[in-house]
Amino acid sequence: MVKVAVVKKMDNGDVEYKVLNDMDTDMRWLKLSIIFMFVAVLCPLFLKNISVISVYIVAGLLAAIGIGIFVCLVLRSHSLGKAEEKLVINIINNVVARDAEARKVKMLKVKFCSDCLDSYGTIDEEYVLALLDNETVLKYPIRQLKRKDERYNHKLVVRKCEVCENDEQKKQILRKSMISKVAGSPLFVSLMTWIVIAFILGFGVGFMYLFVKYVHGVENVILLFVSILGLLAFVPLYELADKRLPHNHFCDGIRNLLRIPLGILSLTKLMMPFLTIMVIMVLMFAYSFLPVFGIVYLVEFAGYNITMEGKLFLFLTIPLIIATHCSDYIRGFILRMSPFRENDHHYHLFMRELVRFVYTKGNLNFIVYASYFLFLFISTFKSIQSGESLLSEDIDMVVAKSFLVFIACTNMLDRKKSSNLAGSALLTLFIKMMIAHDDEEWRMKRKSHQLEV
Repeated sequence: MVKVAVVKKMDNGDVEYKVLNDMDTDMRWLKLSIIFMFVAVLCPLFLKNISVISVYIVAGLLAAIGIGIFVCLVLRSHSLGKAEEKLVINIINNVVARDAEARKVKMLKVKFCSDCLDSYGTIDEEYVLALLDNETVLKYPIRQLKRKDERYNHKLVVRKCEVCENDEQKKQILRKSMISKVAGSPLFVSLMTWIVIAFILGFGVGFMYLFVKYVHGVENVILLFVSILGLLAFVPLYELADKRLPHNHFCDGIRNLLRIPLGILSLTKLMMPFLTIMVIMVLMFAYSFLPVFGIVYLVEFAGYNITMEGKLFLFLTIPLIIATHCSDYIRGFILRMSPFRENDHHYHLFMRELVRFVYTKGNLNFIVYASYFLFLFISTFKSIQSGESLLSEDIDMVVAKSFLVFIACTNMLDRKKSSNLAGSALLTLFIKMMIAHDDEEWRMKRKSHQLEV
């Protein structure tokens, strides 16, 4: 039997439709469901002479039958409501679109609404709300019709609309669903953003892992480059086939086959952000590490022996200080390097923007502090929990001292900006103090100053 159906369309644009009316049948099944659950509760009183397990089995079966009947009624009612809502929205969509066009606005969404008088579901008013992009809400009434057909409820969707002024009714279409609220929340957006970033970087990490694991000899390198060149050969081949071949099922299948190598080739673009960040990190540490390495080498060459722990402390501390507090200069050097040197390619522009965005003093400070925090937290917890060091007692001490020196240097350089200890001003005072002498001109200025005071 049809659940919902359009009966006829009126000349004035109104549409009559019918909805299956099984209220009497539903009430009989609901009463039966209640009886089953009530009998299940009274089973221990009626079945005293049989075992306890048998009583519970019978009661459980009766309760399951009653609950199953109730669940089926709920699902059936929900399905009928959804079918009616879908039919009404299909009826009214074109009407709303024309009304919105007449008002020179666009339709955003349409919602079928049914207000109830009481908790028993007695319908008070039914209508359709339409939200326009100027935040106007249009209301299309739905009227109950009296017909002799008792198997169906007949209703009329009124073509003529009015602007809805009832705030409670407007909330039904203006209120966002829970899914929309969650999807639009800053936390969810931020989480999805970082998931996408992690996926792109993870793709690059996976490719580099496969490259390091499987590409070793010259033959493997040659095979890799030949494969890439083979994929590149499909670019002009696809363009030629797309121009020359006619549009039919067979030729479109050929086009789709030629798109597969192009799709594989396009995946290589996912590696560009990861490779760009890797090059940034390598160049950044090269500019900050190599000077320290050169000084340590010259010191040892001069005869002063530096222990392994001392070297670790120097290489952990000083390069990070240089990379952080000289970030503007090092970033300028990196941007002048060949991978990031400005040219006519469009993607180079975004590579340079990525360098400026990623490599800043604030970002590097955050990464260093977060790394030290995780290391110190884990090593401290392990030391307290088991009395053991994370790596070794000496290395853990070196890392902790390195972090303290980094914090002290960072605070010192930041405090310097708020101090008035300028070298040029201090040197000027030193020179003036050394060349000053009590001549006649100075005495006259002194006397005049005292008279003014």
